Amino acid sequence: TTDGVIVTDPIDANAAARMREEIAELTDQPVKYVVYSHDHWDHIMGAQVFRDEGAKIIAQQKCLVNLAANPHPDIALPDITFEQTYEVRLGDKSLDLYYFGPSDGDCNIVMIPRPYKVLFNVDLLNPPAGRYMPFQPMLVDFRWATGIDVYKKIEALLEEEGIDSVLGGHLVMAPNEDGTFREFPLTGPASALTERRQLWEQAMKAVKDEIDKGVPAFQVAQKIDVSQFSDMRGFDEAKMRLLLDRIAAYYAVGH
Repeated sequence: TTDGVIVTDPIDANAAARMREEIAELTDQPVKYVVYSHDHWDHIMGAQVFRDEGAKIIAQQKCLVNLAANPHPDIALPDITFEQTYEVRLGDKSLDLYYFGPSDGDCNIVMIPRPYKVLFNVDLLNPPAGRYMPFQPMLVDFRWATGIDVYKKIEALLEEEGIDSVLGGHLVMAPNEDGTFREFPLTGPASALTERRQLWEQAMKAVKDEIDKGVPAFQVAQKIDVSQFSDMRGFDEAKMRLLLDRIAAYYAVGH
């Protein structure tokens, strides 16, 4: 901005130090704010590098509750928390933060770096497309009871703002024929978010259909024909059945 730098998700101490070096190549302005996208340790360690130069750390209020209850020595607790929306404004730009409820964890938010027409989110979507196998197939921290509704609210925000591009927080690699790897783009169309929501709805329906037939929850994953999901990037039958088993556990206990 014209009055300082806003940073998100420093990852860890080494990455944060490298990030600080890269920022210095762009500007001599200080980092004034660090925003946590959510409370998962693999994204938010290392912010002390920026706090040491005076930066304030911002997160949705439930992140502070979780991080205080389960502290990590490399995670700096937020200085500023908010409930639903928050504008981080510096000079001629702002990073607008939105919280729509529990989804990937309790406090995951989406961000719009104004004036740019792009939406940034970590873990609810990894562009460029929405139909892909999650790295951790059990999705132990996904809130099935409320997560679908959060996707719909984000889709409504995209439509309201006229945003047609989404930016993710994980680099996705694809294999080449010679055994090397290439990077997928970190951005994708807004429709990828809808694809992601529809994938979860498809998986949840497949599970619910079996439960409604009277199949015990612990047997559901083995009853489902997983070929309907084979178009997913990185599809793996064993991992898919783990994911379906996780959803069946949600329907069995309601959480």
